[in-house]
Amino acid sequence: MSNDDNHYIRVGIIGAGDGAESLLEILADYPEVKVVGLACRATGRPSIKKAQERGIRVYEDFKELAESSEPHLLIDATGNDEVKNYLVSHKKSPAEVLYGHSAWFLWKMVEEHKKRHEEMMRSLAEQEVLYSAGVMLASAANTEQTLTLLMEAALGLTGMSAGSLALYEEERGMMQIKVSMGFEGRKTPVNHEWKVRPGGLTGHILSNDKPTVIENLLDEHSFDTTPLTNLGVRSLIATPLKVEGKIVGILFVDDFSPRKFSEREINTLNLLSVQAAAAIDKALLLEKAELLAVTDELTKLYNHRYFQRALERELKRAHRYGNSLSLCMVDVDYFKHYNDTFGHLKGNTVLKTVAEILIHAARETDIVARYGGEEFAVILSQASHEQAALVAERIRMEVQNNPFPGEEKQPGGNLTISLGLATYPDDSTEPYNLIECADKALYHSKAAGRNMVTPYRAIKGSNLRKGKK
Repeated sequence: MSNDDNHYIRVGIIGAGDGAESLLEILADYPEVKVVGLACRATGRPSIKKAQERGIRVYEDFKELAESSEPHLLIDATGNDEVKNYLVSHKKSPAEVLYGHSAWFLWKMVEEHKKRHEEMMRSLAEQEVLYSAGVMLASAANTEQTLTLLMEAALGLTGMSAGSLALYEEERGMMQIKVSMGFEGRKTPVNHEWKVRPGGLTGHILSNDKPTVIENLLDEHSFDTTPLTNLGVRSLIATPLKVEGKIVGILFVDDFSPRKFSEREINTLNLLSVQAAAAIDKALLLEKAELLAVTDELTKLYNHRYFQRALERELKRAHRYGNSLSLCMVDVDYFKHYNDTFGHLKGNTVLKTVAEILIHAARETDIVARYGGEEFAVILSQASHEQAALVAERIRMEVQNNPFPGEEKQPGGNLTISLGLATYPDDSTEPYNLIECADKALYHSKAAGRNMVTPYRAIKGSNLRKGKK
Protein backbone atom coordinates (compact mmCIF):
# COMPACT_ATOMS: atom_id res chain seq x y z
CA MET A 1 0.00 0.00 0.00
CA SER A 2 1.49 3.36 -1.01
CA ASN A 3 1.57 6.47 1.19
CA ASP A 4 -0.80 8.14 -1.28
CA ASP A 5 -3.46 5.57 -0.38
CA ASN A 6 -3.60 6.99 3.16
CA HIS A 7 -5.39 10.02 1.73
CA TYR A 8 -8.30 7.89 0.52
CA ILE A 9 -11.17 6.05 2.14
CA ARG A 10 -10.45 2.60 0.73
CA VAL A 11 -13.53 0.54 -0.05
CA GLY A 12 -13.98 -3.15 -0.83
CA ILE A 13 -17.18 -4.40 -2.45
CA ILE A 14 -18.42 -7.97 -2.00
CA GLY A 15 -20.81 -9.08 -4.75
CA ALA A 16 -20.96 -8.07 -8.41
CA GLY A 17 -24.68 -7.63 -9.09
CA ASP A 18 -26.53 -4.48 -10.17
CA GLY A 19 -25.89 -2.91 -6.78
CA ALA A 20 -22.13 -3.31 -7.15
CA GLU A 21 -22.20 -1.84 -10.65
CA SER A 22 -24.12 1.19 -9.38
CA LEU A 23 -21.70 1.60 -6.45
CA LEU A 24 -18.71 1.57 -8.79
CA GLU A 25 -20.33 4.29 -10.92
CA ILE A 26 -21.25 6.53 -7.99
CA LEU A 27 -18.08 6.09 -5.93
CA ALA A 28 -16.02 7.05 -8.99
CA ASP A 29 -17.48 10.55 -8.63
CA TYR A 30 -15.86 11.02 -5.20
CA PRO A 31 -12.11 11.76 -5.37
CA GLU A 32 -11.61 10.93 -1.67
CA VAL A 33 -12.90 7.38 -2.15
CA LYS A 34 -10.88 4.59 -3.73
CA VAL A 35 -12.34 1.15 -4.48
CA VAL A 36 -9.50 -1.31 -3.83
CA GLY A 37 -11.24 -4.62 -4.46
CA LEU A 38 -14.32 -6.36 -5.83
CA ALA A 39 -15.14 -9.94 -4.80
CA CYS A 40 -17.42 -12.25 -6.80
CA ARG A 41 -17.50 -15.97 -7.59
CA ALA A 42 -19.45 -15.47 -10.83
CA THR A 43 -17.70 -14.39 -14.03
CA GLY A 44 -18.79 -12.20 -16.91
CA ARG A 45 -20.68 -9.66 -14.81
CA PRO A 46 -20.64 -6.04 -16.11
CA SER A 47 -19.33 -4.82 -12.74
CA ILE A 48 -16.31 -7.17 -12.98
CA LYS A 49 -15.45 -5.85 -16.43
CA LYS A 50 -15.87 -2.28 -15.17
CA ALA A 51 -13.59 -2.98 -12.18
CA GLN A 52 -10.89 -4.48 -14.41
CA GLU A 53 -11.05 -1.48 -16.77
CA ARG A 54 -10.42 0.80 -13.78
CA GLY A 55 -7.53 -1.23 -12.44
CA ILE A 56 -9.48 -2.54 -9.42
CA ARG A 57 -8.39 -5.96 -8.19
CA VAL A 58 -11.03 -8.67 -8.58
CA TYR A 59 -11.20 -11.48 -5.98
CA GLU A 60 -12.88 -14.83 -6.64
CA ASP A 61 -13.07 -15.55 -2.87
CA PHE A 62 -14.73 -12.83 -0.79
CA LYS A 63 -12.84 -14.04 2.30
CA GLU A 64 -9.55 -13.03 0.74
CA LEU A 65 -10.83 -9.47 0.30
CA ALA A 66 -12.38 -9.48 3.79
CA GLU A 67 -9.06 -10.41 5.43
CA SER A 68 -7.01 -8.00 3.33
CA SER A 69 -5.52 -4.97 5.04
CA GLU A 70 -6.43 -2.82 2.03
CA PRO A 71 -10.04 -1.72 2.72
CA HIS A 72 -11.17 0.64 5.47
CA LEU A 73 -14.76 -0.25 4.63
CA LEU A 74 -16.35 -3.45 3.32
CA ILE A 75 -19.76 -3.22 1.65
CA ASP A 76 -21.72 -6.46 1.41
CA ALA A 77 -23.88 -6.10 -1.70
CA THR A 78 -24.82 -9.81 -1.84
CA GLY A 79 -27.66 -10.11 0.69
CA ASN A 80 -26.25 -13.61 1.34
CA ASP A 81 -26.47 -14.98 4.94
CA GLU A 82 -23.24 -16.99 4.59
CA VAL A 83 -21.32 -13.88 3.63
CA LYS A 84 -22.96 -11.85 6.40
CA ASN A 85 -22.22 -14.51 9.06
CA TYR A 86 -18.58 -14.72 8.06
CA LEU A 87 -18.14 -10.96 8.16
CA VAL A 88 -19.81 -10.76 11.59
CA SER A 89 -18.17 -13.77 13.27
CA HIS A 90 -14.89 -14.61 11.54
CA LYS A 91 -13.46 -11.53 9.89
CA LYS A 92 -10.17 -10.54 11.54
CA SER A 93 -9.35 -7.42 9.56
CA PRO A 94 -10.09 -4.01 11.16
CA ALA A 95 -12.28 -2.91 8.24
CA GLU A 96 -15.74 -1.65 9.09
CA VAL A 97 -18.59 -3.58 7.46
CA LEU A 98 -21.87 -2.44 5.94
CA TYR A 99 -24.40 -5.23 5.44
CA GLY A 100 -28.07 -5.99 5.91
CA HIS A 101 -30.27 -2.89 6.28
CA SER A 102 -27.26 -0.57 6.24
CA ALA A 103 -26.01 -1.96 2.95
CA TRP A 104 -29.56 -1.98 1.54
CA PHE A 105 -30.03 1.64 2.58
CA LEU A 106 -26.73 2.62 0.96
CA TRP A 107 -27.66 0.69 -2.17
CA LYS A 108 -31.05 2.48 -2.36
CA MET A 109 -29.30 5.83 -1.97
CA VAL A 110 -26.88 4.87 -4.71
CA GLU A 111 -29.75 3.77 -6.97
CA GLU A 112 -31.57 7.04 -6.35
CA HIS A 113 -28.40 8.96 -7.10
CA LYS A 114 -27.95 6.94 -10.26
CA LYS A 115 -31.53 7.62 -11.39
CA ARG A 116 -31.14 11.34 -10.76
CA HIS A 117 -27.85 11.36 -12.62
CA GLU A 118 -29.38 9.51 -15.58
CA GLU A 119 -32.38 11.84 -15.50
CA MET A 120 -30.07 14.85 -15.51
CA MET A 121 -28.05 13.42 -18.41
CA ARG A 122 -31.26 12.73 -20.37
CA SER A 123 -32.43 16.25 -19.69
CA LEU A 124 -29.10 17.68 -20.84
CA ALA A 125 -29.20 15.53 -23.97
CA GLU A 126 -32.75 16.68 -24.73
CA GLN A 127 -31.81 20.32 -24.20
CA GLU A 128 -28.84 19.82 -26.50
CA VAL A 129 -31.08 18.36 -29.22
CA LEU A 130 -33.57 21.22 -28.84
CA TYR A 131 -30.79 23.82 -28.91
CA SER A 132 -29.09 22.21 -31.91
CA ALA A 133 -32.42 21.99 -33.71
CA GLY A 134 -33.00 25.69 -33.09
CA VAL A 135 -29.54 26.61 -34.42
CA MET A 136 -29.90 24.44 -37.53
CA LEU A 137 -33.44 25.63 -38.22
CA ALA A 138 -32.24 29.22 -38.15
CA SER A 139 -29.83 28.45 -41.01
CA ALA A 140 -32.08 26.08 -43.00
CA ALA A 141 -32.02 26.99 -46.69
CA ASN A 142 -35.59 26.06 -47.56
CA THR A 143 -38.80 24.42 -46.37
CA GLU A 144 -37.67 20.91 -47.33
CA GLN A 145 -34.49 21.21 -45.26
CA THR A 146 -36.48 22.68 -42.35
CA LEU A 147 -38.90 19.73 -42.36
CA THR A 148 -36.08 17.17 -42.57
CA LEU A 149 -34.22 18.74 -39.63
CA LEU A 150 -37.39 18.75 -37.53
CA MET A 151 -38.14 15.10 -38.29
CA GLU A 152 -34.60 14.08 -37.34
CA ALA A 153 -34.82 16.05 -34.08
CA ALA A 154 -38.19 14.50 -33.16
CA LEU A 155 -36.93 10.95 -33.69
CA GLY A 156 -33.72 11.73 -31.82
CA LEU A 157 -35.64 13.06 -28.81
CA THR A 158 -38.08 10.16 -28.55
CA GLY A 159 -36.07 7.24 -29.88
CA MET A 160 -39.08 6.29 -32.00
CA SER A 161 -38.69 4.02 -35.05
CA ALA A 162 -40.38 6.26 -37.62
CA GLY A 163 -42.17 9.51 -38.15
CA SER A 164 -43.71 11.89 -40.65
CA LEU A 165 -44.57 15.55 -40.96
CA ALA A 166 -47.75 16.72 -42.69
CA LEU A 167 -48.59 20.28 -43.74
CA TYR A 168 -52.10 21.72 -43.85
CA GLU A 169 -53.56 23.39 -46.95
CA GLU A 170 -56.28 25.63 -45.58
CA GLU A 171 -57.88 26.44 -48.96
CA ARG A 172 -58.53 22.77 -49.75
CA GLY A 173 -58.85 21.56 -46.17
CA MET A 174 -56.23 18.91 -46.95
CA MET A 175 -53.24 17.46 -45.13
CA GLN A 176 -50.21 16.30 -47.12
CA ILE A 177 -47.22 14.29 -45.89
CA LYS A 178 -44.10 16.26 -46.84
CA VAL A 179 -41.36 14.20 -45.17
CA SER A 180 -41.21 10.74 -43.60
CA MET A 181 -38.45 8.62 -42.05
CA GLY A 182 -38.14 5.04 -40.86
CA PHE A 183 -40.65 3.52 -43.29
CA GLU A 184 -38.02 1.76 -45.41
CA GLY A 185 -39.42 -1.42 -46.95
CA ARG A 186 -42.95 -0.17 -46.41
CA LYS A 187 -45.11 1.86 -48.78
CA THR A 188 -43.81 5.35 -48.12
CA PRO A 189 -46.48 7.87 -47.12
CA VAL A 190 -44.67 10.88 -48.66
CA ASN A 191 -47.06 13.10 -50.69
CA HIS A 192 -50.05 11.16 -49.37
CA GLU A 193 -53.04 13.50 -49.05
CA TRP A 194 -56.22 13.25 -47.03
CA LYS A 195 -59.20 15.43 -46.18
CA VAL A 196 -59.57 16.73 -42.64
CA ARG A 197 -62.95 15.45 -41.48
CA PRO A 198 -64.81 16.54 -38.34
CA GLY A 199 -64.78 13.63 -35.89
CA GLY A 200 -61.78 11.98 -37.56
CA LEU A 201 -58.37 11.36 -35.98
CA THR A 202 -56.77 14.33 -37.78
CA GLY A 203 -59.59 16.64 -36.68
CA HIS A 204 -59.15 15.39 -33.11
CA ILE A 205 -55.38 16.05 -33.20
CA LEU A 206 -55.83 19.56 -34.57
CA SER A 207 -58.59 20.44 -32.10
CA ASN A 208 -56.18 19.97 -29.18
CA ASP A 209 -53.24 22.11 -28.15
CA LYS A 210 -51.44 19.13 -26.59
CA PRO A 211 -50.06 15.99 -28.25
CA THR A 212 -52.43 13.11 -28.96
CA VAL A 213 -50.96 9.88 -27.57
CA ILE A 214 -52.06 6.40 -28.69
CA GLU A 215 -50.11 3.58 -27.03
CA ASN A 216 -51.77 0.77 -29.00
CA LEU A 217 -53.55 1.57 -32.25
CA LEU A 218 -55.16 -1.87 -32.36
CA ASP A 219 -57.04 -0.98 -29.17
CA GLU A 220 -58.14 2.40 -30.55
CA HIS A 221 -61.78 2.24 -31.68
CA SER A 222 -62.76 5.92 -31.55
CA PHE A 223 -61.15 6.71 -34.92
CA ASP A 224 -60.34 4.95 -38.18
CA THR A 225 -56.62 4.17 -37.90
CA THR A 226 -56.46 1.79 -40.89
CA PRO A 227 -54.04 3.93 -42.98
CA LEU A 228 -51.59 3.86 -40.07
CA THR A 229 -51.99 0.20 -39.11
CA ASN A 230 -51.57 -0.78 -42.78
CA LEU A 231 -48.10 0.79 -42.56
CA GLY A 232 -47.37 -1.33 -39.49
CA VAL A 233 -47.67 1.56 -37.02
CA ARG A 234 -48.86 0.39 -33.60
CA SER A 235 -48.27 3.44 -31.38
CA LEU A 236 -47.80 7.16 -31.92
CA ILE A 237 -47.55 10.68 -30.59
CA ALA A 238 -49.18 13.26 -32.89
CA THR A 239 -48.46 16.90 -32.11
CA PRO A 240 -50.43 19.75 -33.72
CA LEU A 241 -48.27 22.51 -35.19
CA LYS A 242 -49.86 25.93 -34.70
CA VAL A 243 -48.69 29.54 -34.84
CA GLU A 244 -50.95 32.07 -33.11
CA GLY A 245 -53.93 29.77 -33.60
CA LYS A 246 -53.17 29.16 -37.30
CA ILE A 247 -52.81 25.48 -38.20
CA VAL A 248 -49.49 24.69 -39.88
CA GLY A 249 -49.50 20.89 -39.79
CA ILE A 250 -48.97 17.78 -37.65
CA LEU A 251 -45.77 16.12 -36.42
CA PHE A 252 -46.14 12.33 -36.07
CA VAL A 253 -43.65 10.04 -34.31
CA ASP A 254 -44.48 6.35 -34.67
CA ASP A 255 -43.44 2.94 -33.41
CA PHE A 256 -44.12 -0.46 -34.94
CA SER A 257 -45.04 -2.02 -31.61
CA PRO A 258 -47.31 -0.90 -28.73
CA ARG A 259 -45.43 1.42 -26.40
CA LYS A 260 -45.81 3.41 -23.19
CA PHE A 261 -44.76 7.05 -23.38
CA SER A 262 -43.32 9.01 -20.48
CA GLU A 263 -44.52 12.49 -19.58
CA ARG A 264 -40.99 13.66 -20.31
CA GLU A 265 -41.10 12.39 -23.92
CA ILE A 266 -44.50 13.96 -24.51
CA ASN A 267 -43.55 17.32 -22.97
CA THR A 268 -40.22 17.48 -24.80
CA LEU A 269 -41.91 16.74 -28.12
CA ASN A 270 -44.42 19.46 -27.33
CA LEU A 271 -41.55 21.92 -26.81
CA LEU A 272 -40.07 20.91 -30.16
CA SER A 273 -43.45 21.38 -31.83
CA VAL A 274 -43.49 25.05 -30.78
CA GLN A 275 -40.11 25.53 -32.49
CA ALA A 276 -41.28 23.45 -35.44
CA ALA A 277 -44.46 25.42 -36.10
CA ALA A 278 -42.64 28.76 -36.02
CA ALA A 279 -39.80 27.50 -38.24
CA ILE A 280 -42.15 25.96 -40.82
CA ASP A 281 -44.37 29.04 -40.92
CA LYS A 282 -41.32 31.25 -41.48
CA ALA A 283 -39.93 28.95 -44.19
CA LEU A 284 -43.27 28.85 -46.02
CA LEU A 285 -43.61 32.64 -45.89
CA LEU A 286 -40.08 33.09 -47.25
CA GLU A 287 -40.75 30.54 -49.97
CA LYS A 288 -43.96 32.34 -50.91
CA ALA A 289 -42.16 35.70 -50.99
CA GLU A 290 -39.40 34.24 -53.17
CA LEU A 291 -41.99 32.74 -55.51
CA LEU A 292 -43.83 36.06 -55.78
CA ALA A 293 -40.55 37.76 -56.68
CA VAL A 294 -40.11 35.48 -59.71
CA THR A 295 -43.78 35.06 -60.71
CA ASP A 296 -45.79 37.08 -63.22
CA GLU A 297 -48.82 38.41 -61.36
CA LEU A 298 -51.30 37.96 -64.20
CA THR A 299 -50.43 34.53 -65.63
CA LYS A 300 -48.69 32.98 -62.57
CA LEU A 301 -45.88 31.90 -64.89
CA TYR A 302 -42.26 32.74 -64.15
CA ASN A 303 -41.45 36.37 -64.97
CA HIS A 304 -38.86 37.82 -67.35
CA ARG A 305 -36.25 38.22 -64.61
CA TYR A 306 -36.47 34.57 -63.61
CA PHE A 307 -36.43 33.47 -67.25
CA GLN A 308 -33.10 35.21 -67.85
CA ARG A 309 -31.52 33.57 -64.77
CA ALA A 310 -32.99 30.16 -65.63
CA LEU A 311 -31.75 30.28 -69.24
CA GLU A 312 -28.23 31.12 -68.12
CA ARG A 313 -28.31 28.31 -65.52
CA GLU A 314 -29.72 25.72 -67.92
CA LEU A 315 -27.19 26.60 -70.63
CA LYS A 316 -24.33 26.09 -68.15
CA ARG A 317 -25.81 22.73 -67.19
CA ALA A 318 -26.21 21.73 -70.85
CA HIS A 319 -22.57 22.67 -71.49
CA ARG A 320 -21.37 20.73 -68.42
CA TYR A 321 -23.15 17.51 -69.37
CA GLY A 322 -22.92 17.84 -73.14
CA ASN A 323 -26.69 18.07 -73.63
CA SER A 324 -28.72 20.05 -76.12
CA LEU A 325 -31.22 22.73 -75.10
CA SER A 326 -33.91 24.50 -77.09
CA LEU A 327 -35.65 27.83 -76.61
CA CYS A 328 -39.15 28.48 -77.91
CA MET A 329 -40.43 32.06 -78.21
CA VAL A 330 -44.23 32.39 -78.45
CA ASP A 331 -46.35 35.39 -79.47
CA VAL A 332 -50.16 35.74 -79.61
CA ASP A 333 -51.19 36.65 -83.16
CA TYR A 334 -53.06 39.93 -83.65
CA PHE A 335 -53.29 40.44 -79.91
CA LYS A 336 -53.56 44.24 -80.30
CA HIS A 337 -56.58 43.71 -82.54
CA TYR A 338 -58.21 41.50 -79.90
CA ASN A 339 -57.47 44.07 -77.15
CA ASP A 340 -58.84 46.93 -79.25
CA THR A 341 -61.99 44.92 -80.00
CA PHE A 342 -62.80 43.47 -76.58
CA GLY A 343 -60.77 45.52 -74.10
CA HIS A 344 -57.87 44.76 -71.79
CA LEU A 345 -59.83 42.61 -69.32
CA LYS A 346 -60.79 40.15 -72.07
CA GLY A 347 -57.24 40.40 -73.39
CA ASN A 348 -55.88 39.46 -69.97
CA THR A 349 -58.18 36.43 -69.92
CA VAL A 350 -56.68 35.32 -73.25
CA LEU A 351 -53.15 35.67 -71.86
CA LYS A 352 -54.06 33.59 -68.79
CA THR A 353 -55.62 30.89 -70.96
CA VAL A 354 -52.58 30.76 -73.26
CA ALA A 355 -50.36 30.46 -70.16
CA GLU A 356 -52.43 27.48 -68.94
CA ILE A 357 -52.16 25.81 -72.36
CA LEU A 358 -48.39 26.32 -72.38
CA ILE A 359 -48.07 24.64 -68.97
CA HIS A 360 -50.31 21.76 -70.08
CA ALA A 361 -48.65 21.18 -73.46
CA ALA A 362 -45.03 21.64 -72.38
CA ARG A 363 -43.08 18.84 -70.72
CA GLU A 364 -42.84 18.60 -66.93
CA THR A 365 -39.15 19.54 -67.03
CA ASP A 366 -39.67 22.62 -69.23
CA ILE A 367 -39.57 26.15 -67.82
CA VAL A 368 -42.44 28.36 -69.02
CA ALA A 369 -42.25 32.14 -68.55
CA ARG A 370 -44.00 35.31 -69.62
CA TYR A 371 -41.38 37.20 -71.61
CA GLY A 372 -43.35 40.43 -71.82
CA GLY A 373 -46.70 41.70 -73.12
CA GLU A 374 -48.26 38.94 -75.22
CA GLU A 375 -44.94 37.12 -75.65
CA PHE A 376 -43.95 33.93 -73.82
CA ALA A 377 -40.82 31.79 -73.62
CA VAL A 378 -40.31 28.07 -73.03
CA ILE A 379 -36.91 26.62 -72.08
CA LEU A 380 -36.78 22.98 -73.19
CA SER A 381 -33.88 21.31 -71.40
CA GLN A 382 -32.23 18.30 -73.10
CA ALA A 383 -34.34 18.91 -76.22
CA SER A 384 -32.91 18.60 -79.75
CA HIS A 385 -34.28 20.47 -82.81
CA GLU A 386 -36.66 17.61 -83.54
CA GLN A 387 -37.90 17.17 -79.96
CA ALA A 388 -38.44 20.91 -79.51
CA ALA A 389 -40.35 21.11 -82.80
CA LEU A 390 -42.76 18.40 -81.62
CA VAL A 391 -43.46 20.24 -78.34
CA ALA A 392 -43.85 23.59 -80.15
CA GLU A 393 -46.29 22.10 -82.66
CA ARG A 394 -48.32 20.55 -79.84
CA ILE A 395 -48.53 23.97 -78.14
CA ARG A 396 -49.58 25.65 -81.41
CA MET A 397 -52.32 23.09 -82.06
CA GLU A 398 -53.74 23.29 -78.53
CA VAL A 399 -54.03 27.09 -78.76
CA GLN A 400 -55.57 26.90 -82.24
CA ASN A 401 -58.15 24.34 -81.08
CA ASN A 402 -59.06 26.19 -77.89
CA PRO A 403 -62.36 28.15 -78.12
CA PHE A 404 -61.51 31.75 -77.15
CA PRO A 405 -64.43 34.16 -76.63
CA GLY A 406 -64.95 36.37 -79.72
CA GLU A 407 -62.11 34.77 -81.71
CA GLU A 408 -64.31 34.73 -84.80
CA LYS A 409 -63.67 38.49 -85.05
CA GLN A 410 -59.90 37.90 -85.27
CA PRO A 411 -58.22 37.99 -88.70
CA GLY A 412 -58.67 34.47 -90.05
CA GLY A 413 -61.56 33.85 -87.62
CA ASN A 414 -59.37 32.14 -85.07
CA LEU A 415 -57.06 33.15 -82.19
CA THR A 416 -53.62 31.65 -82.82
CA ILE A 417 -49.96 31.93 -81.86
CA SER A 418 -46.68 32.08 -83.74
CA LEU A 419 -43.54 30.33 -82.49
CA GLY A 420 -39.79 30.54 -83.12
CA LEU A 421 -37.21 27.91 -82.10
CA ALA A 422 -33.46 28.05 -81.49
CA THR A 423 -31.23 25.25 -80.18
CA TYR A 424 -27.99 25.10 -78.18
CA PRO A 425 -25.25 24.52 -79.26
CA ASP A 426 -26.09 24.46 -83.00
CA ASP A 427 -27.65 27.92 -83.28
CA SER A 428 -25.82 29.68 -80.44
CA THR A 429 -23.98 29.02 -77.18
CA GLU A 430 -24.73 32.35 -75.49
CA PRO A 431 -28.02 33.23 -73.71
CA TYR A 432 -28.51 36.61 -75.43
CA ASN A 433 -27.71 35.25 -78.91
CA LEU A 434 -29.96 32.22 -78.41
CA ILE A 435 -32.86 34.54 -77.54
CA GLU A 436 -32.10 36.64 -80.63
CA CYS A 437 -32.09 33.54 -82.84
CA ALA A 438 -35.42 32.31 -81.45
CA ASP A 439 -36.88 35.82 -81.82
CA LYS A 440 -35.77 36.01 -85.48
CA ALA A 441 -37.43 32.65 -86.08
CA LEU A 442 -40.59 33.95 -84.39
CA TYR A 443 -40.59 37.04 -86.63
CA HIS A 444 -40.29 34.76 -89.65
CA SER A 445 -43.44 32.91 -88.49
CA LYS A 446 -45.22 36.27 -88.25
CA ALA A 447 -44.01 37.45 -91.63
CA ALA A 448 -44.85 34.15 -93.33
CA GLY A 449 -48.53 34.25 -92.28
CA ARG A 450 -48.60 33.51 -88.54
CA ASN A 451 -49.95 30.40 -86.73
CA MET A 452 -46.79 28.40 -87.43
CA VAL A 453 -43.54 27.11 -85.90
CA THR A 454 -40.23 28.22 -87.44
CA PRO A 455 -36.86 26.73 -86.37
CA TYR A 456 -33.94 29.15 -86.65
CA ARG A 457 -31.97 26.56 -88.64
CA ALA A 458 -34.59 26.91 -91.44
CA ILE A 459 -33.93 30.64 -91.89
CA LYS A 460 -30.26 30.86 -90.94
CA GLY A 461 -28.53 33.24 -93.34
CA SER A 462 -31.75 34.92 -94.53
CA ASN A 463 -31.99 38.72 -94.65
CA LEU A 464 -35.25 38.94 -92.70
CA ARG A 465 -35.14 41.78 -90.23
CA LYS A 466 -37.14 41.90 -87.06
CA GLY A 467 -40.05 44.33 -87.28
CA LYS A 468 -43.55 44.80 -85.94
CA LYS A 469 -45.30 41.66 -84.93
